[in-house]
Amino acid sequence: MPVKAKIRSLVKDLHEGIYEKEEVIALGLLASIAGESLFLLGPPGVAKSLIARRLKYAYKNASAFEYLMSHFSTPDEIFGPVSISKLKDEDKYERITQRYLPGASVAFLDEIWKAGPSIQNALLTALNEKVYRNGEQEIQIPLRAIIAASNELPLKGQGLEALWDRFLVRVPVGGVRDGEKFKAMISRPISFRNAREDPVAEKNKITDEEYQEWNTAIDRIVLPDHVVNLILLIKTQYIEACNSSEEKDKKPFYISDRRWRKIARLLRTSAFLNGRKAVDLMDCFLIGHCIWNDREEIALTAGFVRDAIEKYGYLGDFDAEGFGEELAELRNEIAGATRTIQDTRGTALQSYNQTYYGVIFAHKTFYLKQQDFHGLTDEDKPVSLYSRKTLSAGYLYKQGGSGFGMEVNGVAMDLQTLFTYDREVRIRKSGKEFSAIIDGEEYDLETIKVGDKRRITRKPGQHLMSGWDARIARLSEYLNERKAQIEKHRKQESKHIRDNLFVNSEYAATVERHIASACKEIDKLEVEIREIQHQYRHIQDEETRLTG
Repeated sequence: MPVKAKIRSLVKDLHEGIYEKEEVIALGLLASIAGESLFLLGPPGVAKSLIARRLKYAYKNASAFEYLMSHFSTPDEIFGPVSISKLKDEDKYERITQRYLPGASVAFLDEIWKAGPSIQNALLTALNEKVYRNGEQEIQIPLRAIIAASNELPLKGQGLEALWDRFLVRVPVGGVRDGEKFKAMISRPISFRNAREDPVAEKNKITDEEYQEWNTAIDRIVLPDHVVNLILLIKTQYIEACNSSEEKDKKPFYISDRRWRKIARLLRTSAFLNGRKAVDLMDCFLIGHCIWNDREEIALTAGFVRDAIEKYGYLGDFDAEGFGEELAELRNEIAGATRTIQDTRGTALQSYNQTYYGVIFAHKTFYLKQQDFHGLTDEDKPVSLYSRKTLSAGYLYKQGGSGFGMEVNGVAMDLQTLFTYDREVRIRKSGKEFSAIIDGEEYDLETIKVGDKRRITRKPGQHLMSGWDARIARLSEYLNERKAQIEKHRKQESKHIRDNLFVNSEYAATVERHIASACKEIDKLEVEIREIQHQYRHIQDEETRLTG
């Protein structure tokens, strides 16, 4: 029987008579085959113990150990009593481990956080290395899985962090929610004997030989680059970024390097049991069950994983921002090689009939001859200043250093007579800027803008275009490779994306959205590349006057 078919049938058998716990049972079976431990978090009476008892029936000829922890539990009750005969006759301190945890295939430890330090320390090695030191010898524990349960999480500062870290898969367990299933559950007769009966068909049980063969095969499952990159992104852009946020009261996430390694193997196990040779994005949703530490982190970490898969997925190592910057750099290079801006814009005095300049003073415009203005010096002859109406109102002349006088129709007049108040007047020219200074205040001479701003475009030479063509070809080839990879994954995964044994099929929509958006993003970049190439290939010599 194919592995996937066998696991599907096995989960169905294990779930017989239990309601809304199929995913929990499947995750427990996955953890046990991967050699990892499972923690069930939930209130009393939601079938945590029943799930743990059922898992032992997944293995042929499996022995089980079950114990309800308390603050008064002793190592003898977990690891077996000390052998009196060994102690008396051989002076050796050894335990009788048969029918206790060191001799079990599946162990269930209820209310595990109530265990004392001596039990906790022994459990650390048993959970991680499947080894128990019994007196002078280390014995290999045949454990397929340790399932722990509690209605609470380990308290901070109680030295339980190391033990908590050993439980890779962590699953909240709740009561039955669906109305029809709830009615079926309460209608079914309660039978203690049925709860202890083996519901698994013999052909569906996992033998020791299969277990060993599968674990060898699991290590050969491919962990693709995009999955490795996705795990790294979850670690850095989500977990570490959250830890470095400014919310000081927020508890930091902690995921040890050991857990990340075990997570990778759990994904390989999922791929193998689903009948594949490589891990896919659907397997990656299992990460959410492995990286939370507190109740408030359960939904948050699941959101991290969904968001990372939808945003990055198969493009986890694709630097879209860097690719966009390279395209922008190419555009700038093309523009720099083919376009220049010629700016001849400036300011000149307003000319009237090519003879006069305008001087704005007291909200009026007066006129002086251009030739007089350009020849104005301290020793110059009088310079005439005309009104707009008659162009013969009088003239303005310099009086030695800074003084000015006015004469109208041969009659000497001061400025007050002409302008109604007495002011010192002089004209200033600074480069292309002009102004009238009267008693230290600045007034405008009438000016106009001259010249223009032009963009001059020149057709690039063949050498330049050949270099740009080479860059375009390289970028296009890279995009084509990425798109081909995504299309390959789309075709391969369309057959099984909604049939993962351990992940809800609803998550397939996230993967499908990612594939669609990734293809759309690549298509957009391909269009941009073609536009760039079309633009520089069709550049012609031209000049364009720019406005503004």
